[in-house]
Amino acid sequence: MSAPDDCLIDRIGWVPVHAGDVTLEVPLRRALLEGHTLDGLAVESATLVPAILRQALVPVVLAALDGVTAEEWADMLALGRFTDQQAEAINCYLTEHADAFRLFDAARPFGQAAGLEHANGAVKPVTALTCYTASGANTPLWDIERALFPQPLTPGAAVRWILHTQCWDTGGIKGAAVGDGQAKAGKVYGSQKGALSGMGVTVPVGRTLFDTIVLNLPSGPRAAGDKPVWERGPVGPQWVVRRPSGVLDWLTWQGRRIRLVYQETDGARLVTGVVLAAGDQWEGGLPEFEPHTCWVNRAVTTVPKSSKTKPKTEISRFPYRIRPGRSAWRGLDALMAVERTYANSERQTRLAYETSLLLTQTARAVLVGDLPADYPLRVVTCSMGYDPMGSIVQDVTSDSMPLPVTALCTDYRMRQSVVRIHAQAEALAVAVDRLADHILLALGGRPEQVKAGEDPKGQRQSSRLLHLLEPYVTRFLAGCSTAPDDEVLDRAHLAFETLVERAAMQVAEDVLHRLPGEAFNGRMVEEKRGGKDVKVVYRQVEAERFFRAAVRRQLTYLYPPVESGAAVEKEFVA
Repeated sequence: MSAPDDCLIDRIGWVPVHAGDVTLEVPLRRALLEGHTLDGLAVESATLVPAILRQALVPVVLAALDGVTAEEWADMLALGRFTDQQAEAINCYLTEHADAFRLFDAARPFGQAAGLEHANGAVKPVTALTCYTASGANTPLWDIERALFPQPLTPGAAVRWILHTQCWDTGGIKGAAVGDGQAKAGKVYGSQKGALSGMGVTVPVGRTLFDTIVLNLPSGPRAAGDKPVWERGPVGPQWVVRRPSGVLDWLTWQGRRIRLVYQETDGARLVTGVVLAAGDQWEGGLPEFEPHTCWVNRAVTTVPKSSKTKPKTEISRFPYRIRPGRSAWRGLDALMAVERTYANSERQTRLAYETSLLLTQTARAVLVGDLPADYPLRVVTCSMGYDPMGSIVQDVTSDSMPLPVTALCTDYRMRQSVVRIHAQAEALAVAVDRLADHILLALGGRPEQVKAGEDPKGQRQSSRLLHLLEPYVTRFLAGCSTAPDDEVLDRAHLAFETLVERAAMQVAEDVLHRLPGEAFNGRMVEEKRGGKDVKVVYRQVEAERFFRAAVRRQLTYLYPPVESGAAVEKEFVA
């Protein structure tokens, strides 16, 4: 027997949105058909943004319209809303598949496996759906009350969190469901983490909810046999290992088997528990058509077993991951890498970036004139860090920033401007760390040796400087979104460099403030350079001079380079 109509997710409010000054939860049908009147998603956690888009909004549109061509994609953005024919197709699609969108249906509950249960009848608290909520022996003192007495979820909140679980749940050992033929001793070992767990998710965001949905629609023909989960029939306890058949299959991937447990009080239903078990696993790495990740191309060397065979080096493609605590703008080099290129330097030959399919699609639209150069694009980035076993969430990183669409195109000066400010900020961060290391050596200490690609164990001066620079970079990017002319752009660069120099000097002054006399006198250290033993003098005056020279080299609007006879600052070698 089907659940009543008030449990249809296109009738109950569950998509949180901004509508002017009001925040409300709207049904799926309204979010899609009236998205042009809504400002955007208003989620309590940034990790819900890709979950709602991937598991519901985007696949419904793609399935209802039977795929979207590049021309249709551009026309939708230009119009700013669905055409009458497209709206009718979406409306009819939701009506046709209404039985698959009932949250508490006895046969086909949305996003769940009907009748799912564990052999011992165990039911977890609703906090199991929020994988970063402390539970069990890991619960800190201030979280005990929430862990022992979890608040029930409304049906709308439950919809959001089951979608979130499919995307971000922890891996490792999962309890086996009754009827799972692959279980061992009531457990499933080696379950994969959620589909989004292994990458830094990059979500383009537009002016309205409609624009955001369109910007997240991968254009192209629909693959044969590619269907969202609700078109595949009821989901049972048995899971499989397979490759996704296409974009729709991958976006709605069921990496977990879930059943909501609810109680009805005074006519209202509240979700009080959840049955959670292992779900489908995908073969190999992320599929090539994954739309929401940037990529890293690394050289991987395979050492053969036989000494007669030479090591083989190949370029492999990995999803780009966001380091914990890093602001979104520090990943601009990956976000803007529309063309996969390799520079001549050894580092760039071994590490090259490639932006996401969705941002590549946006860049092409700008180049052909389908998207205006002053379109106010924003990017939301988020990721989760797990322990080595993948069973505990250790950190959640999220950020948002404006990204000028012309910065994605090599034919626009704006791209060079954004690349420039990013490089300046990173170079000055290196300069302040070298200043601090130089002073530490002058005082007889030893700076921490940080390997390439690793974060330092302690707080570095560069972290403080980058934190100070963040509002300046964001302001510059926001101003560039209006596609200013060259004269305005030059003035913006000059203003940016003025603020950057002030911040860099502030950090440097704090490093140099009230140093003991040993720093002034300095210290001579024997080091190997170029295969030779040399004696290097480290003292305050050289440290400050090298730092100021590094600042002048980077801030070329404030300090235009001298064409001839320019002096180059080098470390003093005794």
